[in-house]
Amino acid sequence: MYAYRISGILRAGSSFLVLSVILCLLCTSCARDMTEMQTVSPDNRRFTLINYNVAGLPKLFGNQAEDVGANQEKIGAQLAMREFDIVAVQEDFGYHSDLLVGLGDTYPARTVHSGGVPGGDGLNVYSRFALYNETRTPWSAAYGIIEDGADEMTPKGILYTLIELEDGVYLDFYDIHADAYGDAGSTAAREVQFRQLADLLKSRTIDRPIIITGDFNTSLHHGNDSGLYENLMAECSLDDAWITLFNNGNTDDFSEHHDSAALWDSIEKVLFRSGGGVELTPASFAYEYLTDDDGVSLSDHPSVVCSFTYSLSETFTPTEEAMTVPGRNHLAGAMNKIRYIAVDLWKIFSNFDQLWGYMKPSVDAFFGKLQSLFS
Repeated sequence: MYAYRISGILRAGSSFLVLSVILCLLCTSCARDMTEMQTVSPDNRRFTLINYNVAGLPKLFGNQAEDVGANQEKIGAQLAMREFDIVAVQEDFGYHSDLLVGLGDTYPARTVHSGGVPGGDGLNVYSRFALYNETRTPWSAAYGIIEDGADEMTPKGILYTLIELEDGVYLDFYDIHADAYGDAGSTAAREVQFRQLADLLKSRTIDRPIIITGDFNTSLHHGNDSGLYENLMAECSLDDAWITLFNNGNTDDFSEHHDSAALWDSIEKVLFRSGGGVELTPASFAYEYLTDDDGVSLSDHPSVVCSFTYSLSETFTPTEEAMTVPGRNHLAGAMNKIRYIAVDLWKIFSNFDQLWGYMKPSVDAFFGKLQSLFS
């Protein structure tokens, strides 16, 4: 279920690295058509969002039998058909253009794609509302090179964007992808990451409502939850939408759900906080697997579909802040790709014991087949 599967990472060899640079140089930007943005009506202050780890890792790293590009296009088409107001994705890597084909023109506001593996963070937001002031912050800690999720091989982290719900009403929106796996190193890395995110939230000087969604790779009921509640939720007065709606706001006792076959308190989360005279209220929440025509899931993760209502109090003051819409810098993207290729190669060959441990089963199988052919 965890994000960074690295099946076949070394069999690709140098050809993959060269191809990564070429693709980065050829990649097209995601332009925003700001004339088509919608806003919530003051008489119907409600919006829907979906959070989805789309499993868009290059085929080299994932299930070799899957047609990942086709899956991404199908995912995009389903998202477009459902017309969610906000779409937050993780692992939007090597098949970003296929996802865009499926999305079509439904989401005119899009964050600037940071690129594929390595160098990109896989995080993007697609929206029917205008997006501003986008920033990407890589985690200050990660764990795993060849094993334990390989989280050090690409800059997972925090994507922030400011969403305009209606004139003067803005939402601070965060899309995150935390360290994968349950080993001690990954658990400790997530603890640092949740504290880093809390520090980032506390550094914001403007009081506004907040939503944080993404792949947290842990939940509150897990024994190794990396202090998710203490380090992030309690520290920043955040609530969990599923817990609010289905567990009476209780962050400690999940006993009534333990025997349930349904998804509950998943690693895919939606945290929220009211602010700035804007009161956020979760109205609905559901885990859904997006499937193809044969009922096969298009990702190894479920999506989270959540809706919110909001109201403005007497203390509400419209946001006054400089709004920017960043464009894509192709040269900077290419240089970032080259830098990460060099760094990742150094990390791989600096850990030769893990490298050989990973390669040995494939090498043994290869020579075993040779032996059977000539025996």
